[in-house]
Amino acid sequence: MNPANFTQANLGMLLWAVLIAASFFAAAEVSQAIDPVLLTALRLLFSALMFVPLLWLKGSAPMTLAGLRAHGLLGLLLALYFGSLFEALRYTSAVNTGTLFTLVPLLTLVFEAWLLPGSGLRRRLLPMLVAGAGALLLILKGGAPGQLPSLYAMGIYALGCLAMAAYSPLSQHFKAGSLQGRSPAAMTFWNMLFGSLFLFVASLASGGWRSAALLRGNDLLWLLYLALFATLATFWLLHRAIGVIAPSTVISYIYLSTLFLTLFHWLWLGQGPQLTEMLGALLVALGMLGLVRGSRPTAAAA
Repeated sequence: MNPANFTQANLGMLLWAVLIAASFFAAAEVSQAIDPVLLTALRLLFSALMFVPLLWLKGSAPMTLAGLRAHGLLGLLLALYFGSLFEALRYTSAVNTGTLFTLVPLLTLVFEAWLLPGSGLRRRLLPMLVAGAGALLLILKGGAPGQLPSLYAMGIYALGCLAMAAYSPLSQHFKAGSLQGRSPAAMTFWNMLFGSLFLFVASLASGGWRSAALLRGNDLLWLLYLALFATLATFWLLHRAIGVIAPSTVISYIYLSTLFLTLFHWLWLGQGPQLTEMLGALLVALGMLGLVRGSRPTAAAA
């Protein structure tokens, strides 16, 4: 599989932003009576299995013990993020989780400065802050007036956001070492597989596996949708872009997800745009333009 160029990577991340926006609502459609750890384990396992035919036909780089350790750590980060999302959605809304997720690009920049120093971080800080401010203006209007989110839910999801923030820089760090030469498909498969194993073990330990009896056909359909579009596709696109675009810029495409969520409310739900939303949309567009332009030299140097 040929690596993506700068334009292809950015176009892929545009699709990523659309799929992420839809995932917040799809995850909330799954029955709240089922253990979120079990749900996430099934979601990651379904995603990993979908890559088996491709890896069987195309092959992959030989696996080493160091490579297994790297995939295990990345899989653990995925397990922490997705598990925290399902758990948080038991106690708060998709709007609140989406709002907290806007902090992930800034946290990614911190991890990038630690793991990948000297990658033009200063050029991206101001555009990222501009885009983040715009995203907050877009998404905060969705909360009910005077209604504070659950501190437990937001605390749990904050830990998951930290795990997600570390994922992209750590992936690029490993790609220069123990995972060198591994394709986006192989990266996605092994990380998803390890993530699902961690979560299945946790579900067995907590007894959450018993809630599998409550799974309905509708839940399985939503899980398959999440596995195919919101997990497998998004993480393949993510790994396709990592190394071509700076990790903090890659994850900053979440700001466009908030814009797509707002456009959905405008165009399909008939909600007229507010002044703050229009300002937020403008800030997101300007911030993302600055981030993409600031990432081009990094990509060229790589």
